[in-house]
Parts: sequence; C-alpha cells; structure tokens
Amino acid sequence: MDDVESTHCCESISFELIGTDSYHFRDSNSRAALTFKELQLSGESCEFCAGLARLIDYRSRQPATWAGSYRYPQRRDGERAMPTEEEMKGAHVQISIHGAKEARNWSFGFEGTSHRTVLDVRVMIGGPSNLHFEMLLQRAGPGGRVPGGGYGDDTITYDAPGGWRVSSVGDDRPRPATQVASLEAALGRSRPLEVDYTMLRGWLDLCLSHEDHDLCQQDDEGIHIPGFRLVDVEDMCIREDTDEHAPPFATLSYVWGKEPFLRLVKDNLETLMTPGSLRNAPLPLTISDAIEVCRNLQIRYIWIDSLCIIQDDESDKLEIIDSMDSIYRQSVLTIVAATGVNAHAGIPGVRPGTRTLVQQQLEIRGVPLIDSVDHRQLRMQTSYQEPEWISGTPWAQRAWTFQEALVARRILFFTAELVYWSCRQGLLSEDTVEYFEPLIKSMRLDDEFDPLEYQQIATTFSRRELTFESDLGRAYLGTQNYLDAKWGGQKFSWGLPHGAFGSFLMWEWDFDTTRRQRQGTHPIKEANGTIARVAFPTWSWMGWIEGGYLIHYFGDEPAAHSPLFHTFNRASELVEIQDGQHWRSRPHSIADLLLGESAGSDEVPTNRKMELLEADIPPELSVTPFLKHRALLFYSQTATLRYDSSAGFKATSSADKPSGLKMTRREYPFPVMIGDKFYKILEEHQKDENNGESNKETLRGIKLVAVFGGQMTKPRKFRGKFRIYIWPVIETSPGVWLRASYMSTVIFQDLWNILPRKKWELISIA
Repeated sequence: MDDVESTHCCESISFELIGTDSYHFRDSNSRAALTFKELQLSGESCEFCAGLARLIDYRSRQPATWAGSYRYPQRRDGERAMPTEEEMKGAHVQISIHGAKEARNWSFGFEGTSHRTVLDVRVMIGGPSNLHFEMLLQRAGPGGRVPGGGYGDDTITYDAPGGWRVSSVGDDRPRPATQVASLEAALGRSRPLEVDYTMLRGWLDLCLSHEDHDLCQQDDEGIHIPGFRLVDVEDMCIREDTDEHAPPFATLSYVWGKEPFLRLVKDNLETLMTPGSLRNAPLPLTISDAIEVCRNLQIRYIWIDSLCIIQDDESDKLEIIDSMDSIYRQSVLTIVAATGVNAHAGIPGVRPGTRTLVQQQLEIRGVPLIDSVDHRQLRMQTSYQEPEWISGTPWAQRAWTFQEALVARRILFFTAELVYWSCRQGLLSEDTVEYFEPLIKSMRLDDEFDPLEYQQIATTFSRRELTFESDLGRAYLGTQNYLDAKWGGQKFSWGLPHGAFGSFLMWEWDFDTTRRQRQGTHPIKEANGTIARVAFPTWSWMGWIEGGYLIHYFGDEPAAHSPLFHTFNRASELVEIQDGQHWRSRPHSIADLLLGESAGSDEVPTNRKMELLEADIPPELSVTPFLKHRALLFYSQTATLRYDSSAGFKATSSADKPSGLKMTRREYPFPVMIGDKFYKILEEHQKDENNGESNKETLRGIKLVAVFGGQMTKPRKFRGKFRIYIWPVIETSPGVWLRASYMSTVIFQDLWNILPRKKWELISIA
C-alpha cells in the first residue's frame, strides 16, 4: 500500500491553482507521472483518482478522442486507432497544471485571445499502437480548501504546496504563507448533447449589444447585387430583394462534396421562389439543419450559395462571387458546418443522436473540475495561426470556405462535439463559461497593413484544396477584397499585396518534385462587360500547384532594391504598383544596385531605368486580352547564359536539392531550376561560341532576370553583402516571357556582376 501512496497524484498536485491567475503552477508540486494501472490502484482509496481513471478509460474508447489526430492517425498495422484494454493497462499518464493554455478565435490578428490555467492529462500508449491523447480539465466553479476567505466572491485563498497535508505527530516544519489568487473569467461547464439555442442566442445578443464589439458591428455598405437572393426560413422559399439594404440574414459555410444535391438553376428558379416550395424539396441535411438553426435563433433569412446563385448562369455567378466578401461581411452570423465531408453530412448537435461524448465532473479538495470536450480549444500558439480546434476539420481543408470565415464578423463553428462562437472580440464555447474581455486597442489590426498577417493568410489558404483548380482565383477574391478594405486601400494583383509587392513577389513554395503550373483559367469581367478567361500567371504563387505549401521565404532583407512594377487593371489600363507604400520602407531602385554609376548614362537612359511608357508595351499584349491581364512588366537587368541540357537532374526529395540554390554562391558554378530539373551554370560554358566547350550540341541558352536585391544579415562574415534574386525565364511569344520554374536562384551581387551578356531591358512576364 505504501507504493500506491507514493504515486498518489492527489499528494503532488496543487489543484487549487486551476482556474486562477496564480503562477505557482510552475513549481515542481504541480505535476505527476504514473502508469494508468497505478492510477486505478490509487482509485481504490481515492474518489478523485477513481473518477480520473474512469474518465481516461471512457475517453480512450470514444471515436471523438481520435478523430482528426494529426500525430497518430492510425495504428502501425493500419487498423483502428483506439487502443485495446490490454494496451491501456501499460499506458503512462502525465498530469500537470498549465497556465499558458490559450483560447484563440478564428481571426488572423491579435484579436480574440484569452489565457487559462487548466489541468492537462496526457496519456501515452506504447506497444503496437504507439498512440497518444490529451485531455484538459477546467475549474467548474469557485471552491478549494479555504474558498472565499473573506476576499470576495472572485478570489480564493489556499495554502502553498504542502500546506494541505496532514501533519504527523511531532512534525514542526514551518508552514508557507497563505496565498491569494483571483479566479479567471473562464469556468468549465457541462454541454448538452443537443445544442441549447438559448445559449447561442445569448452569445449573439451579447455581441450585438456590447460596446466593445465595434469591430463586429455591421457597416452601412449594403449589398450591391441586383436581385439579391435569400432563403426565407419561414415561408421556405427563395426570395429576391431589389433593395440594397437587405434584411438581417445569416450565411452558411460548408463543404459541397461530390454527391449531387438540390441547387438553383434557371429551370427551377420560378418554382423555388414559390412560398412553401422548400418544405417538400429534397434538401441535403447540412442545409436543412442550417435552416433549423436560423429558425431557432430567430433569424428569418439565410444566404446559401447553392440556393442563391443560379449555378448554370455564368454572369450571375461572377456577379455574386465578386461580392462574396460583402455578403459574408454584411451577414448577422455565419454558420460553419465544420465536420461534414459533403452537403448531406448534417450539423452535429442539431438533431438527436448526432453528438455522443458525455462529460464527467470531478472534485478534489473542494475544487470542482470538468473535462473539456475538445482539448484543441486550448492550445498555445503564435499570432496569425489557424487554431487547432478547427484546422483539422474537413471544412478547413477546402479553399472556398476560407474567405467565408475570414470576412465574417460573427461565426458559429459546429464541430463534431462542440459549438464555438468566434467574433472579432473573442472565443466562446458550449463547455466554457466566459465573458468577453476588452482588448488592448493598440493591438487591434483592423486598419493597417501587417506583413505577418498576410503571410499567414496566404500560407494557410495555399494548403487548402479545390475540386477544380481553376477556381483558385475566385476562391481567394473575397480574401483580397476584405484585406483591401481592412488595410485602407491595399490593392492586390493575383494574390500579392501592392504595399509590399517586391518583397512578397519573392514567395517560395516548399520544395516538391511534382509541382506544376496551374491548369484552367480565371474569368475576369472587363469594364465593357465581356468575360476574359485568363491563365494564372507564373510570377504569382497562385500559378503553381501540387505538393507542399507556401512557406516563409520572402525578400525581407534590409536595404531592399526592386524594379518599378506595372500590371493592367480590369479596364486594361496600365497601373504602376506603389511598392513599399505599406512596408517598413519603400524599396530602392534596382537600377541603383545593379548599374551603379552607369544608371544615368547614355547606354541606359534615365526614363528606361524604371519608368514604363505606353509605347514600350509589347504589341502581343495589346492584341491579346488574356495575356494582358496576367502580365507583370518592369525594367531590369538580364543575363543570357548557357547550360548543358543533357546534364540536368531531378531531385527526389528536398535533401537532393542543390545546396547552392539559395544565398551561398559567390562564384561559378551555381544551380538554376528549369522546368522540373536542376542545371549547373558553369563558367566554361559561357565562353564565346567559337571557343572550345561552347560548341557542344547540348548547350542551350537561358535568360536570367534580376527581380529583387537585399542585404544579408547573417552569417556575420557576409553581413551587409547584397544578394540578388534571379528568375530563369523562357520566351513564349514576342516580348512575353514565362518563369521557367517555381524556384528562384539567389546569388551574391559579386557573382551577378561578372555574368556575361547582360543588358537592361523591359521584361513582360505572364
């Protein structure tokens, strides 16, 4: 029995700290480690240990515990993830108090975060399973060894670790001083198996009326869509509204999937606008459940894309898709069906039997505890990240759904076992009682450009999937429009912000040998009403697909130098990109870096250094609208080099990638990626054509374009040296070029200076 007492977790953890703002959880008396069998033995003499053992056993057998597990999605033998009873006996349990658990809403800024002190229980199962799961227990109310203590209802008094132990006879050790801590706003509570609409409506009313929720409130912009359609949940039909100030409405964000379901088309438009027509219509479960949610929240109208856009009318689709950000931003509430793989999956918690996880309440020394339904709700992370409580769901894998949540001001996320409220002010959940807390005004990012925010938004979006890869531009359009408005007129070209265009033009894809140019076209409605179908440009991260994801490798060096970039707007007008307008500082002219004293010479006239004139535009762009809309034009220096086309190699992994591709080359040879192969640029191949090696039949020419320059900051021996980002390009039509691969080569300026056949010229990359 002595062995059991030595592993008794009640004797080694100061549970009174849970749910308080005290930092004493950092000492050694706030954690314990034992086997699951030892915990069960402890339970023979301790009600808390018995309850904790029952909770661990129960949660280990629940599919919800393992659903979406990114660490151990299945057993090593490929069978189901849940462990066997025998495996559980040998499981190891780690119990500790954590004070840095963070609850974060879906915003990509600093808005909407809170910290909580909770009990963290980690269960590690060895053997064939090699599984792992985590549970978090929250304080469920006030209480403790000495609750209240005369300090008010919002505080507790407790003895520091060791103080609650019963003194043995003759024990005259000094006792620590009494400590006082305030209770946190967040307290755990039991969530019902079916959603409590009174609670959800209370969240909505609180956000609508709270004075600190100014970011969440609707503006007066209105919906500028002729014949804007909504689903009337009372009359159960589709209605058209000609007034740009539409009645209060909700929106639905969900995964369509590949299974067919009822959609609005030209042939059924008149029928579905008849009152009562949707009552007997074969609506998929997700849509019928969303209608039920609106009905119970007393929101009469809801916008659902499949029922409010005429799916076989291209003009109608473009008109509405171009305004998707406005629709979701102006809605009162967005309902996110996060767990469904298709429209038939339904929304958990709306109908009986769709949620199964039952919480358990425990108590230790007067401290009431309750298990959190989803441990991923409380996860320390950096700003601008998508929270783990949503990132693993089917909804979070789809590109179309990203903009729908990003622009929404209030969201109800329906996950497998829990409903989350997320607004610009904070996060609420069914299993936690918490009030919104005012944010520090200086930390709110509602009106200024932030490169880290853009970086994480682009990175998160780039990982998402599309059924039709050509839909990428339309799926991202709402995000661009939202950021444009949020950042005070920040323009975009194919996903890249003008305010830091040169730096973010240096995007980098995670290396992958299967990456290819994106297929299909993006429809652009021009000023005259015609629709131009434009291929995705090779200079934007949008133009590439397959394998890996967008990573942080932007041109963020000090003393940045870049060309003066130009694109065309929808009216086919040439637009000068105001690069650096919202960056740390505006970039210097790349001509100053590359040409030095010759920048203003007769060889390179001043008006050719950067400025682009209408007369300079390649004729091919003027007569080909689909090329013009994807073109990026700028003056820069180029070098035409030779490489051995027979000596290229394909890398099979990132480890095979040439080490000299980035930053390290100061002399020949250096690598470039052309197509899906790497080639070495050798000095001997650059000799005159009549001289030796240059006569090889396999030598080919490749144009390299200097696109960006910046100073190195490390390693120390290279600090202050300039490096040049260069793109290999291939001419596809007179005066129009394509990037030859998705990877840049970065070399020292010293090496660029000695490259042969350089000249200053206009580059038009499509």
